[in-house]
Amino acid sequence: MTALLCITLLFFYLGTANCQGISYAKTCSSCHATAAVCSQRAGYVTCSCASGYIGNGVNCTLLSYCSSVSCCPQGYSWNRATKLCVDVNECSDNTLNKCVPSSTCLNRNGIYLCNYNRNTECPTTACSYDMDCLNVNGVVECADPCLNYQTLNGSSRLSTLDSTGIFQTDRYSFGWFRYTGNVGLRMAEGCVNSLKCGSAEPFSLGGKHPIIGDGIEMVTLRRNSLTGCVNASTIPVKACPDGFYVYKFTGSLQFDVFCTDPNFNISSTIPTKAPSTTPTITTTPTITPSTTATPTTTAIPTTTNQSPTVTSLFTSLDVSTSVFASPEFSSSAFTTANPNTLSPVSEQNITVTTIKTTNTMTTTSKTQLVNGTEITTLEVNQTTSIFTEVKVITPMSVKIRTNSSLFQSTAHFRLEEGVPLTSTHTQPPDWMGCEEASANSQPFQPQLYSGKPVQTKTTTETTSADGKDFRSTTTTTTTTTEEVIVTVPDPETTLYETTTIIY
Repeated sequence: MTALLCITLLFFYLGTANCQGISYAKTCSSCHATAAVCSQRAGYVTCSCASGYIGNGVNCTLLSYCSSVSCCPQGYSWNRATKLCVDVNECSDNTLNKCVPSSTCLNRNGIYLCNYNRNTECPTTACSYDMDCLNVNGVVECADPCLNYQTLNGSSRLSTLDSTGIFQTDRYSFGWFRYTGNVGLRMAEGCVNSLKCGSAEPFSLGGKHPIIGDGIEMVTLRRNSLTGCVNASTIPVKACPDGFYVYKFTGSLQFDVFCTDPNFNISSTIPTKAPSTTPTITTTPTITPSTTATPTTTAIPTTTNQSPTVTSLFTSLDVSTSVFASPEFSSSAFTTANPNTLSPVSEQNITVTTIKTTNTMTTTSKTQLVNGTEITTLEVNQTTSIFTEVKVITPMSVKIRTNSSLFQSTAHFRLEEGVPLTSTHTQPPDWMGCEEASANSQPFQPQLYSGKPVQTKTTTETTSADGKDFRSTTTTTTTTTEEVIVTVPDPETTLYETTTIIY
C-alpha cells in the first residue's frame, strides 16, 4: 500500500493538483524499475515517478496515457480538460462516503475524514455509551460495534516486525475493525519504535485497553516517529463479550499503520468489569470463651427494599459543579426495624447496617473546527452505585441481607453557531440482592460492636488533548462514602429499637 504526498503546495490548498504520489519502501528495489526516482531517508527510501510520468513511485504511467487509463493516486481523478489529477470530494458522493452519519464527513486533499463525536444524533438521538452510529443493512441506527465490524490481518502488523518491502498504510480504513489471525489480535500498548509494523512511523496505543463492560472508550494514540514517541489523537475502542477488541478508524492524514501486540493471541483473555460495589468485610475480633446463654429463636428485622430514584438533569455548563441532581432516596430506603409488635425475647440481638455509595462523574468538553465552524460539545456521564448490608447477629445465628444497585445517566450539550442542543439518557437501574444465614460460632458479646461515622473519599483526575482542529478536556471525579450503624436494644426493655437511616 502506498503513501501519497502532493509536491505542489499551491495546488494542494486549491484542491486541484497534478499530485505526484510517493511510496515508502525499505529499498530502491521496490520502486518502478525504469520510471521512478528513489530517494534515501533515515532507514528507508521514497519512490516517486520521474518527469513525464504520474503514479505512486511503484507504478508509474506516462502522462499521455492518463486519458485512457486510471493513473492518478487514490483520492484523485484525471481531468481531461486541465490534464491534471484533481481531488475527489468523497463527502459529496454517497458511494464513496463511508462516514456514519454521512454528515460527519470532512473532505481533505486526496482523503476524507469522519468526525467521531458521541453527541452526534443517530438519526435523532445520541447513542448510549456502548453503542455507535452504524449503517446496518442500509439503516442508520445505534448498534453494537461488537456485532458490526470489518477485519484486518493482525499478524502482518506486529510491533516486533521490522518494516520491509513496500510499506503498508491504514489511511483508507473507515469504520469498526477487529484484528484476525493467530497473533496480534489487539493493538500494541506503549511505544514500539519507528520502522516497525510494516510502516515508517506507526501508531500504537498510549493508554490501556478498556475491559468488558466499559463500553466505548476514547484511548490516546502514540505516534512512533523517527525522532521519538509522541502523543497523537484518540481512537474509539471497545472490549467485546466474546473476547476480542474492536477499533474505529476514521481516515488519517498520515500514511502509517496501527501496530498490533504479538503477545495477544487466540488464547488470551480480556478481564471483565467487576461489580460496581464490593461488600465490606468485617473481621470479628477473637473473644475469650465465656458462659453462653441458652439461645432463643428471634425474628429477623425486616428491611424495606424500596427502589431509589435517580434524577438526572442537564442544567448547567459550569463543569465545576455537578450537572446532575443528587440521587434522592426515600426515608424508608434503608430502614433496619424490629417492630415493637414482636414477642419479647430474653436475649439481645445486634443489627449492623453498612451503607456504601460510590459516585463517579466524568465530564468531557471539546471544541472542534468543522468546515470553518467552531462546535463546542459537553458530555457528562454519571454512575452511582449503592451497596447495603444488614447483618443480624443473634446468640444462635448470623443472618445477612445485601442489596446492590447501579444507576447510569448521560447528558449531552452541543453549541453550534450559537444554537444549543441538549439531550439526556438514563439507563434502567440494575439491581441485585441476596440473603444468607449461618450458625453463630462466636461467643455472644454485643458490647464489642460499635458503629463507624460517615467516611468520605474523593479523587479527581483531569486529562487534556490538543489537536490541529480540536481541544478536549476530560475530568473524572469519584466520591465514595461509607457508614456503619450498629443497633443494640436496651437490655432493660423487651421492645426492639428502630434505626432509620436517610442517606
